[in-house]
Amino acid sequence: MATSLDKTEKNHTQPKNKKRKSILFRTTFLSWMIVVFTVVIFVLFMIPYQRAQLLGEMIARAKVTFTSIAQVTVTSILLEDYSTVVDHCTTVLKENPSILYAVITRHDGFSLVHTKKNWSQEQLAGMWTPTQQDFPKKGHFIQSSLVKQTVFHQSFHFTYSGIDWGWIHIGLSPEAFYADLKSLYFRTLWISLLSITVGMAASYSFARNLSKPILLLDQVTRRVGAGDLSASVEISTGDEVENLANSFNLMTQALLKSKKELESTHKKLLETARSVGMAEVATGILHNVGNVLNSVGVTTASIKTRATNSRSHHITRITDQLIEHKDDLGTFITTQDRGKKLTTFLQTLSEHITKEQVDLIKDIDTLAKHINHITEIVNLQQSYSKTVGMVESVSISELMEDAIRINYDGLVRHRVEIKREFDPLPPVMLDCHKVLQILLNMVNNAKHALATSDQKNRLINARIFKTDDGYFHVEVADNGAGISEENMTRIFNYGFTTRKDGHGFGLHSGALNAKEMGGSINVYSEGPGKGATFTLGLPFTPGPDQNG
Repeated sequence: MATSLDKTEKNHTQPKNKKRKSILFRTTFLSWMIVVFTVVIFVLFMIPYQRAQLLGEMIARAKVTFTSIAQVTVTSILLEDYSTVVDHCTTVLKENPSILYAVITRHDGFSLVHTKKNWSQEQLAGMWTPTQQDFPKKGHFIQSSLVKQTVFHQSFHFTYSGIDWGWIHIGLSPEAFYADLKSLYFRTLWISLLSITVGMAASYSFARNLSKPILLLDQVTRRVGAGDLSASVEISTGDEVENLANSFNLMTQALLKSKKELESTHKKLLETARSVGMAEVATGILHNVGNVLNSVGVTTASIKTRATNSRSHHITRITDQLIEHKDDLGTFITTQDRGKKLTTFLQTLSEHITKEQVDLIKDIDTLAKHINHITEIVNLQQSYSKTVGMVESVSISELMEDAIRINYDGLVRHRVEIKREFDPLPPVMLDCHKVLQILLNMVNNAKHALATSDQKNRLINARIFKTDDGYFHVEVADNGAGISEENMTRIFNYGFTTRKDGHGFGLHSGALNAKEMGGSINVYSEGPGKGATFTLGLPFTPGPDQNG
């Protein structure tokens, strides 16, 4: 489980880079498809209609021929002389090249067959004598054995005085029909291609006029998305697109105003964060100085107690006795009981005073060490306070050591062991005050996490290493209290803290400083009681000596 300030800000990810078709293409394609669909519908309805018209013309010619032959046939039946019918049919076939045959058939199969070559009397059946159910109502194309080719065959009932006498069959040449049909297909094809081409041009022109203001608005939107909030668009279409453009211009003006206000607020926030960071460093230093001063107080009290309980006042009593017996000092020491004990007492007192002196010197050394530690912390604070806002070549391992040194007394008091794993990195260009603030906060947080845990072996593992992506990382890991899952997403929020005496500025201002320097702070924890790892990542920019 890991989180960082950068990851929190990247929750609103950019849309996936999908392949999109332009609105001009889609509008043109849609309009053109409407034209194509219309042409196809027209062709699908027009060709059958025209074909039916051509067939109707052939049926009409066949009907005219039938009427003419039927009139002559009635006369021949009355006179019982079929030569007139034969002469008439032969004349009709000669005068009409499109008529290939005319066949007159009675119900008994007797037929007069007339072709362009000759005529004959034959006994026919099958299609020539159809039943009432099989009688074709419309003409159709057949392969005729009479003329050895494809013909349009049309049959008509022939009645005489109300009696169904037989049939008259007319065979027409399909050449004219096929020629007209071919011409119909050819004209339809060219009209369709012309319509589709003109429709394509018209669709493109329509789509271009429709999409031009939208594309213009898209370009300006991209400029605004890239950060140019001064961009505006002028569209005069008199429709909803113009209203959208006007609303867009009002939005960019509001965004520009908000951006200026945000920049001003951000500047103030950075100044506040920098001040908070400086205060954080100062607070950490004062806290550690206070810890050392507590130790100084304890050591001073110990010295005072030793001085108060010292047996040096016995020397005065011994001196008084020696002065009292100065005239008989030898006799006093050798004969009197008090004098005899004086030598032993002096020896014991000498040993005790010597021991007191050793203990006092030890306490004074400890006191001097604490005072030196205070001086060192103050000197560190003074040296880093002079570099606020300055980027200089510094050793990141030395910065880490300084952060540990400032927290040293507290680490010792809480029995925290420091393990160092520092890769030998060259000096890098950094704002050392900001980095020190971050490192102090990381070490301080680890120290407090360990102070509130039940861990016997309290350990902070400090690592410094460089990665292949051009960054170096400072990692502070502890085996302390850990971080709960619900706090992982809030740990870098302004004012968030889990400590009663905390203010919630440290990690937030540190994360802002890290981001300002082009880096980030990450945190990882497996949960409560399992420790936490804070990692500072910053761009690896070697100092001028390393760059030659």
